[in-house]
Amino acid sequence: MQLTQLTHGQQGVVESITSSESSAKRLADIGFVRGARLQMVRPGDPCIVRIDETCVGLGFGHQKHIYVGGS
Repeated sequence: MQLTQLTHGQQGVVESITSSESSAKRLADIGFVRGARLQMVRPGDPCIVRIDETCVGLGFGHQKHIYVGGS
């Protein structure tokens, strides 16, 4: 499912990122890599996602390219 579909408090694991190479690299630099565990802190645009011990705000344009599975 897309990151946009997670609800408040829901957790997941990054399965894939379908954005351009440069955008995928930027996301990887902040922790969005295959297998990373995350939690949706606040859904919306922008959303706030906890990945590792960091909270990151992402706009819808980035959210729709991140696919997550169950934890």
